[in-house]
Amino acid sequence: MTARLRTAELVYAGLRRCAAARRQASARYERGAVTAAEWADALAALHARDARWWSVLARSAVADHTIPLVYIAAVSDAEAGALRSAADWARTAREYTGTAVARVA
Repeated sequence: MTARLRTAELVYAGLRRCAAARRQASARYERGAVTAAEWADALAALHARDARWWSVLARSAVADHTIPLVYIAAVSDAEAGALRSAADWARTAREYTGTAVARVA
């Protein structure tokens, strides 16, 4: 292996770190260390980070004209899926926050 990592290796490492951070966030929530809204916010941010990693890989793949289009399409689908997950978790966080505010009022 060379001293310089390829884009795919960097992206893979970034995605692994995001997955580990999601597991940690869920573990903190299960222990009661964070509220449901904080947990959902963290997951939204981590899925958004996943989407950015997929975007890095997509840009790299598009620039390399030897990469098959099906690979580029798969990477784009993964990015879109991560963006959808981020939006879903952000909406969930807002719902949890709204529920908490309604209980206080």
